[in-house]
Amino acid sequence: MVGQATFLKTDKMVRLYLMWATGLLVFYLVSPTISYLIFWGVLPKFRIVLVLGIPLVTALSFRFLLLTTGQLPFRNRQLALSYLLALWISMLQCLWFPTISAQTSLEDFLATIAFTFVGAWVMLLGGEALAYLVATQLSGLGWTALIVTYLSLAFTILNGVARGFKLYGMFLFAFQDPVSREVYNYLALADSLAIAGLLLLGKPGWRAPYQGFIFYIVTLFLLFFAYSRASLFFFLFVGFILLVLKFWSRRKQQLLLALFCAGIASLTVFLAQPNLARIGGSLVERGHLVLERMSAPFIGSDLSLQIRLELFRQGLRSLGQHWLLGYFMNEVVEAGRGAYMHNWLSFWLAYGIGPFLLSIWLMFSLMARSWHQRKKNHLALLAFCLLTFTLLVIVFARSYIWPYFWLGLGFTATVLHGNREKKRQQHL
Repeated sequence: MVGQATFLKTDKMVRLYLMWATGLLVFYLVSPTISYLIFWGVLPKFRIVLVLGIPLVTALSFRFLLLTTGQLPFRNRQLALSYLLALWISMLQCLWFPTISAQTSLEDFLATIAFTFVGAWVMLLGGEALAYLVATQLSGLGWTALIVTYLSLAFTILNGVARGFKLYGMFLFAFQDPVSREVYNYLALADSLAIAGLLLLGKPGWRAPYQGFIFYIVTLFLLFFAYSRASLFFFLFVGFILLVLKFWSRRKQQLLLALFCAGIASLTVFLAQPNLARIGGSLVERGHLVLERMSAPFIGSDLSLQIRLELFRQGLRSLGQHWLLGYFMNEVVEAGRGAYMHNWLSFWLAYGIGPFLLSIWLMFSLMARSWHQRKKNHLALLAFCLLTFTLLVIVFARSYIWPYFWLGLGFTATVLHGNREKKRQQHL
């Protein structure tokens, strides 16, 4: 990326935009921390999405100005198509507004587009900008932004566990107000931490495998108490792959692999036997509710999974009726917010077959290219693992409103070398 680095060094407007878009991304990623402080009354109530409104419009205008003037062209076809897909679904959301507003409340519509419009664009713009920063002479700024994000989210989880211990006398993340019974959205917190942790795990500069391994274990510990099983299990799997591939050519890999396998096997056995949670003394006893939740999928007593299977069956029936053009917010109209299929078929139902097929093509084409470039491009392996994490999450756990999908597209498409750039680098 020599040519790109030289370009950024001489263009202050581009650097200003990249820092602006990355700042929006960081703010969105740490918004669960802000939400948690609001939830417990530490901060006054306000709508975070409204705070992002004007800065996002500014970033969008700035980005397309740089594009039309040729100062920041799209790196490759996949990045251009990612922007096309985001524009496509944004237009569909606007077209569906009159119909949806007549069938449901404005509050429900705004709550949805906070993820599908605001979140999607922040993640796409921010993912592209972050990739430019970490791949050029501005890499220190990019990694610092991720470290700040990670520490903020880690503080939130530790603070939540401390509150839970104070309220219940147990090691449990406090995500429900005991008075109002209001529930905090812990899924966004866990997803943001898993994404930030995965990006930092792939950061160049880990001097030894054990350093990456320690960070990996710490992140798993935090995710364990964040209460989201999908974030924990998929980070466990993808983070393991990232570390193994990253340090594969170094010495003592047999020891590292044995350590990982032993740790995963021990964790699996432990989670599969929740009664063991009551054997290890008071510390484990106080955390047995979390252990039972994490072990539920392995012992066949997961009520959440049963509910999701029923939502999946209902969603398939709706998809059979609206498979061509889709029906945005169909689940809200028919059953209420959150009643969507918890997989990427919900994207098909929301927007139709065209955007769905394009999203699938982008995912797999970028995964193939990042895997192909992983040995020559030090960020391609990270991009591949980020997309693998994204793919697993949207297949098994999340829906069309999950905004981190766009971060995976924007980041990966930007870090990959294009044919034109490789030719240009050969002449430098």
